[in-house]
Amino acid sequence: MTHSEAELRSIRDSVALVGRLSDSLVHIGPFSVGIDGVLSWVPGLGDVYSALAGGFIVVQGARAGVPAPILAGAALLIGCRTLVGAAPIAGSAFADFFTAHKWASLMIVRAIDKRLDAAAGQPVSRAPIRRGEAAAGMARA
Repeated sequence: MTHSEAELRSIRDSVALVGRLSDSLVHIGPFSVGIDGVLSWVPGLGDVYSALAGGFIVVQGARAGVPAPILAGAALLIGCRTLVGAAPIAGSAFADFFTAHKWASLMIVRAIDKRLDAAAGQPVSRAPIRRGEAAAGMARA
């Protein structure tokens, strides 16, 4: 299924938002904590959130036509985070530092950006995605 540029941008922005909210809501020095890190300390709830947010990221990537190897890598990151995060105490601490949702969302966002750049006939940007860049992406015309 082919999506319009507006639909791809909408998917891109929703994936970037979930990644940011999950792992980069509050910055403390070089570290950041998001909803995933906070909920990981609540038994069961953190695992459910991690699986749902990760599933959303991967499914949206598939909807946008992201290549299978990138989807597989994102799913692997999410799966590792969810599996290790299930361990009591150590898993919760791990979830605070292993920002898999953010990394997976960045992989998906970059792949969508490549599709958008190719559709617009512009060169593919290889610049890294930095904090706040997702919001700037929404303003791109």
